[in-house]
Amino acid sequence: MSFRALRWTLPWVVLIGIVSVSQGAVGGGGAGSLTKCESSCCCNSAPELWVVNSRYAPRCHNLDAGFDRLTYQRWDATCNRFVDESRASFLACEGSLPTLLFSHGNTLTHENAMKSCWKIYQRLKACPGAKRLLFWSWPAEVLYKRPLARPIRLVRKNIRAKYVYAEYQGYYMAKLAQQMSFSQPVTLGGHSYGGLTAICALHYLGGGELNGIVLDGGAAIEQPNLRAAIVSGALDRDAIYPECRYGQALAPVETFYTTYNPRDATLKRWPTHSLRGQQAVGYTGICASRLGPYADKLFQQKLTEDVGRSHYMQPHLASNKMISAICQTAFPAAACAGYCELCSRPQPLPALPIRNTSDQKYQQSKMPVE
Repeated sequence: MSFRALRWTLPWVVLIGIVSVSQGAVGGGGAGSLTKCESSCCCNSAPELWVVNSRYAPRCHNLDAGFDRLTYQRWDATCNRFVDESRASFLACEGSLPTLLFSHGNTLTHENAMKSCWKIYQRLKACPGAKRLLFWSWPAEVLYKRPLARPIRLVRKNIRAKYVYAEYQGYYMAKLAQQMSFSQPVTLGGHSYGGLTAICALHYLGGGELNGIVLDGGAAIEQPNLRAAIVSGALDRDAIYPECRYGQALAPVETFYTTYNPRDATLKRWPTHSLRGQQAVGYTGICASRLGPYADKLFQQKLTEDVGRSHYMQPHLASNKMISAICQTAFPAAACAGYCELCSRPQPLPALPIRNTSDQKYQQSKMPVE
C-alpha cells in the first residue's frame, strides 16, 4: 500500500489499536502484560532529542550569515544533560533516523519553550520505532512590554511583530532541511506560529519567494521523504493556495498533515490580527479543491472533540488521534503500526540548563500564549 493510501486509513486503523493496561500491570504486578506490550512494538524508547536555538541569530536581516549562528545541542540521556554540538555533527548522523523538526508557538521564552519540548518528547514515545525530535527554539518571547495603557494595541503589536519573525525563521529552517540527506523521512512541523515557520520553510524549499528572499536550490519538485505536520496553524486560511503568499509550500512535500478547530478561542480572533481580515487556517481548515495539483497531498483532522476551545499545545498532545497521525506521518514503521497510550504517560522531566540568560520570566495575562 502506498504512503498516500495509508494516510487516509490512518484515523480508522491506527487509533483502534490503543492498548489497554490493567491497574495491576502499572503497579508492578503485571510485568507479563508490559513485556507483551513491548514485544508487540507498543512501548518504545524515547526519541533522540536535539535542540536548535536561533535566538542569538539575526531576526530579519543578514540571514545567510545568521544561519551560522544557530546553536545545536543533543540530549545525552545516559548522563542526563545536554551536550553542545554543531551543525556538522547533526548532519553527520541525521540520515540514521526519521526526524521531526518541530517549532513552538508564540510568546515563549527559551525556558518555557523547553517545557513544551519535554512534553512533546514524552508524548512521542507512543510512536513505534527509532526516531529523532529536532526541536526549534526561536525568539518568540514578548517583545513590547510597555504599561498596559492600551493592552489591545500592545497585544496586536506583539502578535504582528512575531509573525514577521516566524516568517524569517522559515528561511533558517529551510536552509537546514536542504542540507539533510532525506534518506529517512524528514517532517517539518510546528504549532501555531511554529506551523507558520514550517510552512514558510516548505515554501522556500518549493522555490517560492518571500520578503524578497529565495533559497538557492529551491524548486517546485516533490522531495521524497519530505513531509509536513502543522498543528493549529496561525496564518491566513488562503495563504498556502497556489499563487498566494506561501503557494509553493505543498510543492516539495509527499504529504501535508494539518489540524483545525472551528471552536479555537484564540484563532477565532485571528481576523483582527490578519492584515487582510482573513480567518486562520487552523480555525477553518484547508479547502482541498483550491490546492490544484497538490490536493491529494492534504490530510487534515478536525480536533474540536479532542481539544474543545483550546489553542494551546498541551490539550493537543492529549489527543490520541493527533499523536497517532503524527506518528504515521513522521515516523512510519511498516513492521509496527501500533500505538500505546502507556508509553506516553506523564513522567518526571529532567531539569534543563537555560543558556539564554537574557530571557526574562515575563508573564502578561492578556497576551495569548502559543
